[in-house]
Amino acid sequence: MKHLPLAGLLLLSLAACGRAPETPAEAPAKDTAPPTAAADADLASRSPADPRTDSPARLDGYAGATLGAGIAEVRSGFGTPLQGLGTDAAGKPLPADDSNDGCYFLRPQDAEDPRLMIEARKLVRYDVRSAAITAPGGGKVGMTLGELQVLYPERADVGPDKYDDKAQHLRVRPAQEGAAVIDFALGADGRVSAWRVGKTPQVDYAEGCG
Repeated sequence: MKHLPLAGLLLLSLAACGRAPETPAEAPAKDTAPPTAAADADLASRSPADPRTDSPARLDGYAGATLGAGIAEVRSGFGTPLQGLGTDAAGKPLPADDSNDGCYFLRPQDAEDPRLMIEARKLVRYDVRSAAITAPGGGKVGMTLGELQVLYPERADVGPDKYDDKAQHLRVRPAQEGAAVIDFALGADGRVSAWRVGKTPQVDYAEGCG
């Protein structure tokens, strides 16, 4: 057996010490993106998450129109022209008086929903009668009381209709004082016929502006 000279052993030892350590395989990057927020955080904190992004209806407004916004901001932010509900003898829409401090409704041109309630020149509520538009939290025209109570398990109160003994309302109270209320109107057949979102006292007007 041959013995390496001392100098050779030193060189081998230095070479081993200078060798770069093997680089461990990089772990796959973790997805750190935050989860998609619910469409209506106020409801999602108390009821099943509502991940819809396709409905323009929100607790704080509709499309680009925000509850509490002035009439000029509502018109510019809504996205389509708004007109009054009244028509002349030929069926042509009558112009709405934006200087009116009272209560009146506007609706999108060539559409029936939503109906935007304007009072004191501000958006205070909106009403929907179409099943094609989903309410904040998932409620829709055509649903039963039981279906609504699954979607809104807390802060939802059932009450009578002002005029029809066989009809009733499901009123979803806000989590924070002063925020918007959702009111679902259920007909004598037990199904939602319309719903509205707004702040008090306007959301509780039973005769439109009255």
